[in-house]
Amino acid sequence: MSRPLFCHWQKDIASEIENKRKDAIAALGLDLEKTIPVFDEATQTAADSLNVPICCLGILIEEEYKMKSAYGLSHLGLMNDLAISRKIPRQDAFAAYVIDSSNYLIINNTLTDSFFGYSLLANQYGVVAYLGVPLITETGECIGCLEIIDTKPRQFTQTEINFLMITARWCLAEYERSSIKNSLHLNFSQKEAKSKKIQHDSPPIEKTSSREEVAIKPTPNSEKYIRELSFQLLNQLIQKLSIPLTSIIGMSSVLKQGIYGQLNSKQAEYLQIIHDSGQEMSILVDEIAKLGNVKSEVNLEYVPVDLENLGTQVLQSLESSAQNKEHTLRLSIEPGKKVWNLDREKAKKTLYYLVNTLIEGSRSGGEIHLHISRRGDTLKISCRVNHPWLGEGISLEKISLYEEVLTNKELSSNLVGDEDRLNPENTNLNNLDYDLVCLSFSVYLANLQGGSIYLQGSVESGYRFILSLPISSIN
Repeated sequence: MSRPLFCHWQKDIASEIENKRKDAIAALGLDLEKTIPVFDEATQTAADSLNVPICCLGILIEEEYKMKSAYGLSHLGLMNDLAISRKIPRQDAFAAYVIDSSNYLIINNTLTDSFFGYSLLANQYGVVAYLGVPLITETGECIGCLEIIDTKPRQFTQTEINFLMITARWCLAEYERSSIKNSLHLNFSQKEAKSKKIQHDSPPIEKTSSREEVAIKPTPNSEKYIRELSFQLLNQLIQKLSIPLTSIIGMSSVLKQGIYGQLNSKQAEYLQIIHDSGQEMSILVDEIAKLGNVKSEVNLEYVPVDLENLGTQVLQSLESSAQNKEHTLRLSIEPGKKVWNLDREKAKKTLYYLVNTLIEGSRSGGEIHLHISRRGDTLKISCRVNHPWLGEGISLEKISLYEEVLTNKELSSNLVGDEDRLNPENTNLNNLDYDLVCLSFSVYLANLQGGSIYLQGSVESGYRFILSLPISSIN
């Protein structure tokens, strides 16, 4: 251990610090069970960049250290208690010393350490090397820890310490910024709703001024014109964005081939990141452009569709997003006839956003399996996820949220109806996470085709999505 342990001996000071920490955690909503993408990104980046098998980010809540994100816990043993529960008592967590001292802690080798050698993490889970850095909020409260772990002795360098501290500051700052933005948006929406209610309840005020004032109220035609104009402008901006993206992808591809000179390993790594990011952005831009055509695609256009080819195309288009979350994608299809009548584009979009729901809503490191089968005149597509240490099925904290989207009759009536009812103020789509928006859109498209999406399974066997679409054979 190369860092001295530290704690507050005065009880009143320790109690005050605990209360401030508890308030900060509650204010940021970190005491709730939810997946935080920026934390997942931080743990994956730290593990890859520092070449360590395990990286965790946790929050100290009362007498428990709870992991909000963890990468590589299976290295401590498949289906171990820590990987399943994702929490550890405060007195057994190395992170508790980091949080109490608001400073980093290094343990190069627990096997030779007279203090940490007797710990639960060392004896039961085989933790040998450890480096933890504090998560400190903008107001100065230390609420958690970002830590990397190895199962063999290791000498941590100052460069590695600095990198981990920068990563910790970055991910928490990003999360705080996002929380503040969502809070401001919510407050604005509440104030706007309150203002509208007051205006609605208040009696009209007769003006006595000699100057005549005319309030111009937008007509339905003018609103439709503005929407059309905004849509055309969005299309133009997408086209303009695709030009520099193509340049980024092309030039980075040329540079990483070493045509203009040999690259060192770090330069090659960064160029690969730029190239992959450019490709992912290009895919997203294409998706935005395709979404613009949904308004004019209300009528169904049935054509012969090869289901295996359709599934392959969907998974290929999502490969980059899956890799960023360290997911693997797999497709299987039952033997027999594979060509059926479907609205190809709508079926493809439905499947794309359903799979994307699992990619964005599942913890990193899982396998997402797409299985296509037929039951009579109905196409059945099963979408499930399997984790090496969390087992099969969608995470339980997501089930209730997904069920709410799937059973939301108001959503269905708002989407499949008059164009004027598609105003976001008339729906429950505000402030939803990205995976829930993807699922909502997928449900809408499935309903448009006369199909449905539902959850199948149980707590014991795990849950999966089932997409059901009506089909007809080719004559």
